[in-house]
Amino acid sequence: MATTQTYTLSNEFTQIFRRQQDDLPEHVKVNVYFDDQGPGHPDTGYYLDNPRRQHTPIEFIEANGTYYWVRLRQTDNQWETNQRGIYTGPGAGWWIISDPQHPDHDIYQQEASVPLTITAVTTALQQLPTRPNTPDHPTAMEGQQEDINITTGQAQAEAQRINIITPSNGALKGNPPLIFDGDRNKTRKFLMTWKLWEQVNKNNDTIKKPFFRIVTMLSYMDGTQVDAWKEEQLKILSDELKDRTLETDETLWDEFLERFSNAFANQNHRSEAYQELCKLKQGESLDDFFAKFKQLAYKADVPLDDKGTIETLKHTMKQGLASAIINSPTFDPTADTPWTFKEWEEQACKSHLKWKAAAEFTQKTRQGLYQTFKLAPRQVNNPGRGGYGRNNNWRNKND
Repeated sequence: MATTQTYTLSNEFTQIFRRQQDDLPEHVKVNVYFDDQGPGHPDTGYYLDNPRRQHTPIEFIEANGTYYWVRLRQTDNQWETNQRGIYTGPGAGWWIISDPQHPDHDIYQQEASVPLTITAVTTALQQLPTRPNTPDHPTAMEGQQEDINITTGQAQAEAQRINIITPSNGALKGNPPLIFDGDRNKTRKFLMTWKLWEQVNKNNDTIKKPFFRIVTMLSYMDGTQVDAWKEEQLKILSDELKDRTLETDETLWDEFLERFSNAFANQNHRSEAYQELCKLKQGESLDDFFAKFKQLAYKADVPLDDKGTIETLKHTMKQGLASAIINSPTFDPTADTPWTFKEWEEQACKSHLKWKAAAEFTQKTRQGLYQTFKLAPRQVNNPGRGGYGRNNNWRNKND
């Protein structure tokens, strides 16, 4: 990065040295653009257009132990700003946690190698419905056994061949993973489903012993993309046992999972999810928008309360809604503790309900006037000023 200067912001104005080249990533800039007037030209730098002012000079700086977008003013051929120049409105982003400049980047690197944490597994397990293992409520495994042709011992569905294992201490319970065919886009879901099923059956001999755990997992893989790899794993497992490795040695399982991840993990799933998150636009349903946003944030491994995530949220919202939240009485951009994602979501719902109530009232008032004066409702192209701003649909600028 060209600009390495650090600053201290206070009420007094401080001189700011503007970048002379466009060196910020897209997720930091969002709608900010670079105007190149030539090397050394005082007007070369970043700018932002907003409803109040076009071509606002702006700069991304490191100050007071963090990073800010700040508005600039020009005095005596130099650019300067102070604490009141900090910009937190829509159109400008921030670092994401995978950026080295992000304050939590080191923690992210340590956790990135563990795609499925025990916390995530435990939380998902708590949400599973409980189904008693009785004849009236067969488990998913027992339900699959009904599809086995008793006469031939062949599965009726050739594409979903399943090796039914009958352990010494009862049938496996819960919902096993679907057959994995080697599609890297399905790897994460396959592993999560397996982890849940493994936890449900953690006291079963088939799952407790690493050797049988591996064989069981291999039995849920089938297809041209995995057949050769399965054969290789069985040979590796056989060699390990010949070398006197015990069937109960957890190293067998750990090394198997590492080989599976190296062979089938989608290495780009985080960046792909984050790109999709940045392109997300709020539609008609606010609930669907927040549900999709949280889903993509989880896939991208970005914390919801992270400053960069909040900036992305503001950018993907309809601009009128983001402005309504920022202008709400309870929002304070200078507060020591920034708003959490939950607070943004709650205020968005309140602002949305307020808009709906106002829109319904306006509609009823108009209908009453039409009926009183016996006038036919006018067909208008402009819906008026009843929305989150000037447009009663709160549409995005580029919609």
